Amino acid sequence: MDTKEKNILLNFLKNHKLMTIATFDTKPWVATVFYVVDENLNLYFLTSPKTEHAQHIAKNGMIACNIVDSHQQVINQKRGLQIEGTAEKVSVFESIKKILQMWHANNPGKEETLSIDNIKNKVIGARVYRVNPNRMKFFNEELYFKEEFKVFEL
Repeated sequence: MDTKEKNILLNFLKNHKLMTIATFDTKPWVATVFYVVDENLNLYFLTSPKTEHAQHIAKNGMIACNIVDSHQQVINQKRGLQIEGTAEKVSVFESIKKILQMWHANNPGKEETLSIDNIKNKVIGARVYRVNPNRMKFFNEELYFKEEFKVFEL
């Protein structure tokens, strides 16, 4: 993927906040989470390890994700992103601290509750998870016209 394509994907990802994730253990499960993205296209979300999706990730790190602009109309040119990859809980506190800074910049209002101290001291149940994408299918009829989408192998 060239720099221009990466920047287009980053721009799309940075301009959205919600992602649907699909996990699997003995059965599939979906959940919608708030996320942030870093410059390497890794996605981060917070959730309790007690949730079904976090329990699935602990057993089987495979994940699929979907990000769309829910305000699109059926007559508009479609834009959305489907992602395949792996997920894992982030346990290095220095990494968590940086991720929380990104998180609060994009999702203000929970800075006191979702803090590194509250995570360290187990005051809150939320933990940080990283999605490492290995494939992204970017639907963008404006960019890709008749093809409608482009697949990026990472």
